[in-house]
Amino acid sequence: MSNEEFLARVPIFEKCTPEEIRAIADVAQEHFYEPGQIIVTQGTPGQAFYLILAGRVSIERDGRALGAFGSGDFFGEMSLLDSAPRSATIRAIEQTRCLMLSSWDFKALVERNPSIAIKLLEVLSRRLRVADERLTS
Repeated sequence: MSNEEFLARVPIFEKCTPEEIRAIADVAQEHFYEPGQIIVTQGTPGQAFYLILAGRVSIERDGRALGAFGSGDFFGEMSLLDSAPRSATIRAIEQTRCLMLSSWDFKALVERNPSIAIKLLEVLSRRLRVADERLTS
């Protein structure tokens, strides 16, 4: 599967056109991680979104394992919009290949393609409404 096909399957980019997905893929970078290597650390400023192309990672909070992500999963999507501290540490369980999109590259991309931001905001707003409904019911 191509990087564009992976990105098109990510829920936050689901409303993007093929041209917008191609523009996102053009600024994203592939990174490789060895087993045990930390990808992001809890409490540090978020600066990138990651899409797992191959491999598995563990999700850890306060030193406790919360679960794992594999191929097609993603994390750090909120970092595209803010640099709030990471809520968890993500560590490679096995050799892992990720597509990384930095917040500064994403913001520059959105300045050139504002329609991407509008579509992203629609998806994030919908996710926030669902989370809010869960809290109030």
